[in-house]
Amino acid sequence: MKKVFTLILALAFGFGLKAQCPLTTAVDFTATDCHGTQVHLFDILDGGQAVLIDFFFANCGPCQQATPKVVQSYSLMGCNMYDVFYIEISDRDSDAVCQNWANNYGVEYPTISGAAGGSSICNTYQIGAFPTVILIMPDRSIVIQDLWPISNAQTVVNQLQAHGLQQHDCTPPVVYDPQVALSIDEVTENSITATFTPNEDCASYYYLCATEAELTEWVAELGQDLPAIMQEHGVVETNTLTNIFDGLIPETEYAVAVLPVDPDGNYGEPSYEIVTTLPLPVVYDETLTFSIDTVNIVDNQYEITWITIYNNTAENAIVTSIHDEYEFLAFNMDGEEIYCNEPIEISILQGESKELGIVCNVVAKSIVPDIVTLTSNLPDASFVVVLEEPWSVNDNTSSISLFPNPANESVTLMGENLGMVHVFNVLGQKVDEFEASGSEIRINTTGYENGVYVVKAGEQTMRFVVKH
Repeated sequence: MKKVFTLILALAFGFGLKAQCPLTTAVDFTATDCHGTQVHLFDILDGGQAVLIDFFFANCGPCQQATPKVVQSYSLMGCNMYDVFYIEISDRDSDAVCQNWANNYGVEYPTISGAAGGSSICNTYQIGAFPTVILIMPDRSIVIQDLWPISNAQTVVNQLQAHGLQQHDCTPPVVYDPQVALSIDEVTENSITATFTPNEDCASYYYLCATEAELTEWVAELGQDLPAIMQEHGVVETNTLTNIFDGLIPETEYAVAVLPVDPDGNYGEPSYEIVTTLPLPVVYDETLTFSIDTVNIVDNQYEITWITIYNNTAENAIVTSIHDEYEFLAFNMDGEEIYCNEPIEISILQGESKELGIVCNVVAKSIVPDIVTLTSNLPDASFVVVLEEPWSVNDNTSSISLFPNPANESVTLMGENLGMVHVFNVLGQKVDEFEASGSEIRINTTGYENGVYVVKAGEQTMRFVVKH
């Protein structure tokens, strides 16, 4: 009689007594259930579902009584498709025994046998009595360490609802795939035109246009939470929209971003385009321009004054002649002496420039200002030349005559007190020097290159041209 009583006590302690799981934080596991489906605990939790685990074994009488109620609650809670995911784990049974168990009790959720890892999982969770039903929340906390007693399915449902889990029927949830097609239609120096086209699963969407600096500021303000950034700084829309983002900075990168939202308020995949606004258009001049429009020349006929000619037009320029109104200036460009009104062909490419040298050859007169005109395939361009301290007419009345002009083989100077005679080229370089013994001197010009020359005798200065 004592042995029978002891056996009864052993059975009572083995099958009827309950001992809760002592853990408060879940331990991850991966196992294959008796139907060949792999179960990874943390993947389920990370997907946002809570996990209910029913630890059992097939010959456990209380397990046999509780399982139909757990199965019924599984149907009431949405059949593993919504807030909670059901698993049962045996500490000792084979796959075949577990398959038979699942068939007998209509278990549709994963059943992990002892041979497939259930024994190890039970040991990890320190399960000492059966059945033990626990609930693990998505944050991996074990909030129910032993759901007992299980009077009926509603007992289980009530406990799950107490932790914020909602009932659902077993109709599969509608899976939305909200998307917004983003197209960039036009880009200018200060605007971007974009079209947003939502699909049928998109109930609404947020859109914005921002620079990298603005996005950096918003991340610092709100953290790397794209929905928060889009809600705070974006615009919400529901229908297809073409929007012009204007007032933008030229030659600047912008992100045009859109975040779709499904009918349940869930966010879809964001999309964006990086767009660079155009540079400001180049404003071209219609003619050649100059570094200065009024050129002051010092009272020295032998020094070159340089100005810059700019081609800021929309095409290349071919300068065909340079002339001054009173013909007392000489010019130099690209090392070439240029005679007034004579045809030339000097290119100034679009966007480039050239230096123009000017030499003043005023003789016995003070004609200022003088207008210099450049003729090219573009409209004529002009600038003004003035002497810094122009001579007066009375001070420069010449008593020396010079002929012929233009000269070919020679040029003759006649006048009183000629003295030392110096000849300079247009660049101010002395090319000849003579001492006149009387009132006349003949200068041989056969060795002179064609061009403009200045002859100085005493205080008198005259200009002549050599043409062979």
